[in-house]
Amino acid sequence: MSFLTESRYNDFVGYTKNAISGFSWQSVLKVLQSVLTIVKVSILARLLSPNDFGVFSLVTIALGIVEAFTQTGVNFTILQSKRPIKYFVDTAWVIAIIRGILISICMVLLGLGMGTFYGMPELPLYIAIAAIVPLIKGFINPSIIMLHKKLEFFKDSTYRLSLTLVDVVLAIIFGIVFRSFIAMILAMIGAAIFEVVISFIFFSVKPKFKYIKSRAEIIYSNALWLSLSALLSYAHENIDNFILGKTIGTYNLGLYHNGYNLGHKTNYDLTKSAYHGTLPIFTKIMDDTDRLRRAFIKSSLATLGIAFLGTLPFFIFPKVIVSILLGSEWLSIANYLPLLATAGLLQAVSMQCTSLLMAMRKFSVVNLQLATTIIILVPLLIYWSNSTGIQGAAQALIISRVISLPIVFVGVAQVLRKKS
Repeated sequence: MSFLTESRYNDFVGYTKNAISGFSWQSVLKVLQSVLTIVKVSILARLLSPNDFGVFSLVTIALGIVEAFTQTGVNFTILQSKRPIKYFVDTAWVIAIIRGILISICMVLLGLGMGTFYGMPELPLYIAIAAIVPLIKGFINPSIIMLHKKLEFFKDSTYRLSLTLVDVVLAIIFGIVFRSFIAMILAMIGAAIFEVVISFIFFSVKPKFKYIKSRAEIIYSNALWLSLSALLSYAHENIDNFILGKTIGTYNLGLYHNGYNLGHKTNYDLTKSAYHGTLPIFTKIMDDTDRLRRAFIKSSLATLGIAFLGTLPFFIFPKVIVSILLGSEWLSIANYLPLLATAGLLQAVSMQCTSLLMAMRKFSVVNLQLATTIIILVPLLIYWSNSTGIQGAAQALIISRVISLPIVFVGVAQVLRKKS
C-alpha cells in the first residue's frame, strides 16, 4: 500500500468513524428528544383541546414562512468554509440580529392577513406574541456551529437536547397554568432565551457587533439558492397545515397535527439526525467519488433500515399507541397513522438523498424535487381534504412524494457516477 493510498484509507476510516459517531449521537439525541416530545404531547393532549393544537399550528406557520424567506446561508457557509469560525462570527452575528428583527416585523404583518384568511380576528395577536421568538434567537452566538463543523457530535447532541428539555418543561408548566395553546408559545419564548444565554456561556468565541462587507458577501453567495431551498422545504413540510386550517378547520387540524407528529415526524427526526451527521462528512470527501459512494450506501442502509422498523408499530397497533400517548379524545386519528407513517418513510428516503445533494451543492436538483412535490400536493390536498378530511390529506402526502422521488434518485446517481 503506497503512502498516498494508506493516507486516503486512514482518512476514509476516520471519516467513517466520525459519520458513525455523528449518526449514533444524533440517533440517541433524537430518541431522547422523541421521548421528551411524546411526554410533552401526552400531557398537553390531556390539558388542551385539538382546537388549541390547531391554532398553534397556524401560529407556527407564520414563523416558518418568514424564516424560510429570510434564509441567509450563515451556517452552511461556515460549515463548508476552510476558514476558522472566528473569521465569520462577528459578521454572521450582525446578519442574524438584523434577520431576527425583520422576521418579527414580517410575522406581525403576515398575522394580519392570516387573521382575515382564516376568519380569526384574534390570530394576529397570537402571531405577534410568537414574533418575539425570532427577535430573541437573532442574538444566539453563531459559534454554536463550531460543534457541527468540528464533528463534536456528543457536545452538539447534549446542547440540542438541553434546548428540547427546557421547551418541554416550560410547555408542561405553562400548560398546567394556562390550559391554552398560549402555553406552547410561551415555552418557545423561554427556550429561545435559554439558547441565547447558553450559547454565550459555553462557547469561548464571542461575537462582536461588527459587520465586514467582504465576509458578508461570502455568506450571501449561498443565500439565494439556500433561501429558495429553505422556502420550498418549509412549504413542503407545512403547506398541508396552511391548507387544512382552511378546509377542515382548527379542530381537525389539531387532530392531524398530533397524528402527523406521531406517525410521520418520528421518521423525519431520525433521518434528520442522519442528515446532520453525514452532511459534514460528505463535504469533506466530496472530491473522492469512490469514498463518497461507499459512505452514502452505508449511511442509507443504516438510516432507512431503522426508519422502516420504526414505522412498523404504527401499522400493527395504531389504536393502542394513540390511546396510551394521547388519550381517548384523539382515537379518531388512529385510522390515519399507517398512512402518515408511510409518508414519513418516503420523506426519510428523500432526505437521505438530499444530504448528499446538498453537500455537493446540487441545490437545483433539491429545489426541483421540492417544487414538484408542492405542485402535486396542493391540488390533491384541496380536493381530498374537502371530501375525505384527514385521510385525504395523508393520501395526498404519499402520492406527491412518490411521484417526486425519482428526481433526487437521478441526482444522486449522477453524483455517484462521476469519476474521482
